[in-house]
Amino acid sequence: MLITRKSPFQTELSWLQDEMNRVFGLDSGGKQASFNPNVTIWEQDDKFLLEMELPGFAQEDVNIEILPTGVLSVQGERSVVEQDSTNLVSGSQRYGRVQKEYKLPNSVDTDSVDAKLVNGMLTITLGKKAKAKARKIDLV
Repeated sequence: MLITRKSPFQTELSWLQDEMNRVFGLDSGGKQASFNPNVTIWEQDDKFLLEMELPGFAQEDVNIEILPTGVLSVQGERSVVEQDSTNLVSGSQRYGRVQKEYKLPNSVDTDSVDAKLVNGMLTITLGKKAKAKARKIDLV
């Protein structure tokens, strides 16, 4: 099982505060807006699948790493698209910074990890290590 290290409640409150500051024209203290994307994790016999919704993100906006501590780190940033000579009246598009970390179980083979971003859906495939099998040793 993959475990997140950041509280979703804390991230949503931070995003809400940034949005309120933006709507009322207040300075957010130099902080970048952030949001908590929807994430689904599946386990199959030979792999884990992690799906993360990142609408509007391009491949160059996303950075995925496996840290030496056995943590999968997903980071990304999406900027607000501003129109010339227009004022935003209302909006529901999410923008800002995404940072998620997951402690990987020992069964993950860190050499067989693939990722793809298609139509705003990031899919990370984490292969599992081959299970150790008992082997009979014949006497010579």
